[in-house]
Amino acid sequence: MLAHMVSQKVWAWLRPAATDGRLRVIPYRPVWRATMLGLVGVVTVGAFGFGYWLGEGKAAADRDYLVALEALDRGAETRMHDLTQELVDARLAQSVDAQAAQSLRATLSGLRDELAGLKEEITFYKNLMAPESLARGLQIAEFELSRTEAADRFSYRVLLTQAEVRKDWLEGTLEIHVQGLHAGADGSMVEEVLPLTVLTQMVDYPLRFRFRYFQDLSGTVTLPEGFQPRSVLIAASPNGKGAEGLDRSFGWVVQAE
Repeated sequence: MLAHMVSQKVWAWLRPAATDGRLRVIPYRPVWRATMLGLVGVVTVGAFGFGYWLGEGKAAADRDYLVALEALDRGAETRMHDLTQELVDARLAQSVDAQAAQSLRATLSGLRDELAGLKEEITFYKNLMAPESLARGLQIAEFELSRTEAADRFSYRVLLTQAEVRKDWLEGTLEIHVQGLHAGADGSMVEEVLPLTVLTQMVDYPLRFRFRYFQDLSGTVTLPEGFQPRSVLIAASPNGKGAEGLDRSFGWVVQAE
C-alpha cells in the first residue's frame, strides 16, 4: 500500500499533464529522475519484503497453533478411548458381579431345598431305626400322586414301613380305592368308590408286599370320564395269625410339576 502511494505520487511529478489543452514545460533532470525511480524501486521492494516477512511470521504462528491443536486432539482421542475402555470394563464387571450374585442365590436356594430334603430323609430313617416312638406294626407312611402325559391318567406311589424293634419279614396284601363324585342319569352328582381294578388293567390284585424295613408300591390309574376324585382309601392286610389290618385315607392331591 505504501509503495503504491509513493509510486503514484512520483509518477504524478514526472509525467506531463495537459488537462486544459495547454502544454507545461518541465525541466529535464535525468539524475533526479533516476534517483526517484530508484527510490520507488527500493520502497516497493522493501514493502514487498516487509509484507512477505509479516506473512511468513503469521504462517509460522498458524502452523505452530495447528500443530498444538492436533496434539490436543490426539490427546483427547486417547483419553476418550481410555475412558470408553474403563466404562466397558466397569459394565462388564458389574454384569459379572450381578450374574455371580444371581448364581449364588440360586445355589443357596438349591442347598436349602437339599438340606430340607435331607432332614426329612434323616427323620424318616431315624423313625425306622428307632420305632419305639411310633405305633407298632405295619404303617402306611406316604401316598403320592403325579401327572402323566394323558390328562386323565395319574401315577401313584404308596410307601409302607414297619415300626418294630425286631424287624422280621412282613408280608400281606394292599387294596386301593378312589372315592369321588360321578354324574348320575338325572345329571346329579352321585358319590362313588372305584377299586383299583376299575381304574387300571391288573393281572394280580390285591397288591402284594413283602419287606423288612420299607417298600414302595407304584402304578397308574385312569379316571373315567366325568369322574371327580376326592380321596384315596388304602387298606393293608398283613399275613399271620393275629395280625391287624390297617386302613388310611389320603386326599386327592396331585404333586406340582
